[in-house]
Amino acid sequence: MKKLLLFLYAIVIGNASLAQGYSQFKKSDTISIASKFFQSERKVIITKSQRIKIEAKENNCIIYTDADDKNINGTLLQVADNLCLNKEIPQSYFVGIIQQDRDNELLEKDKLLRFLKEELVPLLKKNYNIAERVTIVGHSFGAYFATYAFLKENAIFNSCIAISPAYWPNNIDVLALMEEKSITNSIRGNFYMAIGDKRWDEISLRKYVVKAQGILKSSQNIRFDFSDLKGFSHNATPTVGYGLGLSFIYDEWEWGNILDEQERRLKSFPTFWGHLEVKADALYHLGRPSEAKTVYNEALKDIPKDQDLSDKEKSEIAGRLNNKIKNCI
Repeated sequence: MKKLLLFLYAIVIGNASLAQGYSQFKKSDTISIASKFFQSERKVIITKSQRIKIEAKENNCIIYTDADDKNINGTLLQVADNLCLNKEIPQSYFVGIIQQDRDNELLEKDKLLRFLKEELVPLLKKNYNIAERVTIVGHSFGAYFATYAFLKENAIFNSCIAISPAYWPNNIDVLALMEEKSITNSIRGNFYMAIGDKRWDEISLRKYVVKAQGILKSSQNIRFDFSDLKGFSHNATPTVGYGLGLSFIYDEWEWGNILDEQERRLKSFPTFWGHLEVKADALYHLGRPSEAKTVYNEALKDIPKDQDLSDKEKSEIAGRLNNKIKNCI
């Protein structure tokens, strides 16, 4: 699995190099903000999807830490570019925070959080019409900070991607806050977490991640997913973690997109069981099981009409659809 993911990633990066840029993004801009909290000029990198219009409302926005790290910045943008191309995540603004004193800013965290909440996000809303809810992404100490932002300012950051999060600093204060918020059911949204298992700097984080995993899985209002990236070391986990995280966070958006796509295809091929099955899959994943059941049954009726299928294939497809129907409770 790891070899396949790395192979595919290498192809994507290679194609990007040949293209000398991103197919879905415009050239990144670096802007400066006179921060009263840091009492200095702070820079952020803004990368805009090609098809976003500034005048549009509720533009999707993803904020990520460590944008000054070329590997982190390049990895996230290349993964996002590929996902946008294949319509697996929405066209978005990607806003990278450039750290000046990385460890202090991410671990002390409150000053950086106030900068995001009171200076950066208002500017993004005013100048780029970003949506009320924002996704925040981080790796290592950046994931520690991203988790803290999600917990403290959940009305803004309702989705979080934490890759190889370091939850040990400050007497595991983020885990304590996570447990407190979980008990009171005062946080909601989407949370994706991933960690590798290679080399000590990654292995040493696992026990804290396991605890966080247990808290988030039991949280009533959190849609949570976790990936165990076996064979990946600490600095390698973003290679696949960012893509898996973005795919999970925007899974509902993608199924909505798939539903629209199948509706269009069914206008040309109204009795093709394949398009009906995928339409039903989308309805099911969007929490509409009753409608999905109806469409699965329509697909069942159309299977015998497909002359390109053998009797064995028809039987196998019918069995698969019947199993899906059983899940539509």
